[in-house]
Order: sequence, then structure tokens, then C-alpha cells
Amino acid sequence: MIGIDFGGTKIKAASVREQELVRFRSIDTRAAEDPAKILDDLAALARALEPSPESVGLAIPGEVDAGGRCWRLPNVPGFEGVEIARELGARLGGARVVVENDATTAALAESLYGHGRQYESFLLITLGTGIGGGLVLDGRVRPGAHGFAGEFGHLLIESGPGAARCGCGLTGCVEAYAGTRALLARYRAAGGAAENVRDIAEAARAGGEAARAVFEAMGEAIGTGLVAVQNLLDLDAVIFTGGISAASDLILPGVRAGLRRRRFAAPLGEVPLLVSAVGAHAGVIGAAHLTRLPAPIPRRADHPPAVSSVP
Repeated sequence: MIGIDFGGTKIKAASVREQELVRFRSIDTRAAEDPAKILDDLAALARALEPSPESVGLAIPGEVDAGGRCWRLPNVPGFEGVEIARELGARLGGARVVVENDATTAALAESLYGHGRQYESFLLITLGTGIGGGLVLDGRVRPGAHGFAGEFGHLLIESGPGAARCGCGLTGCVEAYAGTRALLARYRAAGGAAENVRDIAEAARAGGEAARAVFEAMGEAIGTGLVAVQNLLDLDAVIFTGGISAASDLILPGVRAGLRRRRFAAPLGEVPLLVSAVGAHAGVIGAAHLTRLPAPIPRRADHPPAVSSVP
């Protein structure tokens, strides 16, 4: 099975056996290029693993409809309306391509091989360039009617003229305070120098107050968003994955404090906060397993109407 995890910064691909990566490739995402060139990169990665693949599972940092048509990728412009499944399949000689949101595919992997074996209802949150979410309820992955369920990064946590602008075009989203760009900007504004989040984490662990404050603010933003999730769903667990989850020791105390400070009832603030048991390649593993599902993860086939009718 071939799985590809198309992220805003990196594209990772692997030939997968159960949860084992048999062969692995990774390249930088050419986010500034047009979609055709990125699709060429995806096809080249798949062919590097298997010259003539019969099927490929693809995780993307956005949403698709049931036929593999992209809504948009907030951090990779130009993909609005692109028939990703069809275009990639054509580049691979007619291979079957199954496309799903990256956080949803990571949640599938976690459900199959990770903490989902113990916790039936959880939100998996991906921490990286963007902040994504995959929802599992009663042991079933739930993408929602149109694929937008679990979009934790775009919950509103601040409003008004001072709210930070998100890559999605709105303001006040969790991602605008907890994504990679936000962390780097906050640290640099405090006088720090960092090329990536790993640099900030190293500074924080070395006792840097500005670096620690960055992760405390990130945790607070995530905790504020999780209050709404917990008040609504009362989950069994919240699971974190993605590159920034390597700094969970710096992030989760702030998340817990934010939850406890704002929760509706005390038990809601004590939900287990876990780091993925599947690891950094959950998106790749979940993507590969999309091709083994008897049918695509169900949602409505068509895009919603441009104007909703109100009875």
C-alpha cells in the first residue's frame, strides 16, 4: 500500500505494511508553485516507491468531496476546485487514488494502531504549519456531511479588531495563534532568533523565558479552543500529532491550564491529553489504509449550495 501525506511544508510518502513503513521518501512542498507541478511531485514520489502503483492513498491539508475534488488548501494556494483524485490518477496511469483530509487520515491510523484501541471517542489534533483535527466517535472516523468535521484549527477563540489573521482568510482562529507561523512571529517579536519551532523548543528547554512564553501562549490558545469541543462532545481523549507535538512537554501544561480555567464542569477539564502512539508518520499510514477501506469514508457527494435555504 502506498500512502502520501501532503503537508504545507513537507510531502512524505511510503510503502506501508500494516503500520510499518517499508520504504519512505520525503521532499519539500513547493507551495508557491501551481497545482500541476505539485501533482507532478506527488506522482513522482509514488513512482519512486512503486513504478506502476495500482492504488494510492493521499492525505491533504484541506478538504475534498466524495469524488476527490478539493475545496481548498488554506496554506497551499491554487487548489480550489482541483479534481485531485482524477488528476493524480491520470499521472499514475489510471491508478485508483483515494483522497482525504490529513488529520482525518491520521485519526484513522490512530484508531487502528494507536490510542484509539483504548479510547473510542477522541479528537486528534495535528500541530504544524496549520492546525488540523480528525474526529473519531464511538470507534468510527467522522468527517462530517461535507468533510469539514474536526476542523479544530479554525475554531474562533478571539474576536474584534485585534484578532490575528489566519491563513484561511478569517481572524481569531486557533491556527492564527498556535500554528508554526504564529509561533515564529511571536518569538521574533520578543527578540528571539529561530528558523523553526525546534529552535524555540531548544531555547525553552535551556531556560529561555521568551521561548517558554511562546509555548505557554500556544497551549492557552489550544486549551481555549478545546473548551468548546469538550463542552459539546465530552470526549474520551484528545490526541496530538504533527511536528510540533515533539514539544508536547512545553505545550500541554498550558493546554491543561486553559481547559481547567474555562470548562463548564470539572471533569471536562481532565480529559486525557496524549501524544500519538502511531507517531510522526500517522498521516502516511492512515493515507495508505484509505485504499483498504471497503468504501470511502462517507460524506455527501456534492458541494453544499452556495446559498442555504431556511425553512
